[in-house]
Amino acid sequence: MNTKYVFLDIDGTLVGADGKVPDSARKAICKARENGHKIFICSGRCRCEMHENILSVPLDGIVGSAGAYVEIDGKVIFHRPMTEEMNTIILDYFLTRGMAILLETNEELYGNDVAVLAIQKYVEYCEANNKAYDKPLFDLVRPLSEVEEPSKLAVNKLIYITDQYDPAEVRRDLGKEFTVVDSAIDMPGNSGEVSELGMHKGKGIEKVMEYYGANLADTIGIGDGENDMGMLQACEVGIAMGNANPILKEIADYETTAVGEDGLYHALEHYGLI
Repeated sequence: MNTKYVFLDIDGTLVGADGKVPDSARKAICKARENGHKIFICSGRCRCEMHENILSVPLDGIVGSAGAYVEIDGKVIFHRPMTEEMNTIILDYFLTRGMAILLETNEELYGNDVAVLAIQKYVEYCEANNKAYDKPLFDLVRPLSEVEEPSKLAVNKLIYITDQYDPAEVRRDLGKEFTVVDSAIDMPGNSGEVSELGMHKGKGIEKVMEYYGANLADTIGIGDGENDMGMLQACEVGIAMGNANPILKEIADYETTAVGEDGLYHALEHYGLI
């Protein structure tokens, strides 16, 4: 079998709500790499959000920030943050509406006061009700108030959280200027992601394959959320997790089981990588 290049979403694919990699997924990744295949994270998360629980598995590279960041063998080969003008537009849109936002850069995750409070309440709720949540991720959030000029940050992507606005409204207002999709990370209320228009995981995958001089015919993408559509459409084989968004299942070539039901292991086994 030719070397296959496998691109894995994180939330809902590689990890569950607790942000931990199941033993079966870890075993599958190790076996596939031993068999000569290459494994990459392909996530909406920015680089700093990929904490030690996630990076404890052996990988060949990372496609982060929904395609805006690509790293191979520890070397950054592509990074395209949004411009100051783009940042100004989206900051004005969300802040004037009093919405919670998180700004993702490679180094830091910044939240405005509304976001910090919303996450704090969400963590308290999870702990009081014994509900799983990704503690290392939420511990990363720093106050946006510490930044004098937020529009000048190298923002790869913005996440918004709201219980007052319909995501369809946000998509309608910003969809002509930005890529707007639902967020795959378990957040309180409704949440979504805003990035540069046309930026998606497929763009990062193309950079990886160009780097290796390899053929897209040897790619496999595995995901669960709306922001994985670009990945599945770019890859020769698209796999949806059993817990995936129905719109992703519609375009997938194969549906495996859920993340908590050894879905990643079954997917790689089904295609003969392990």
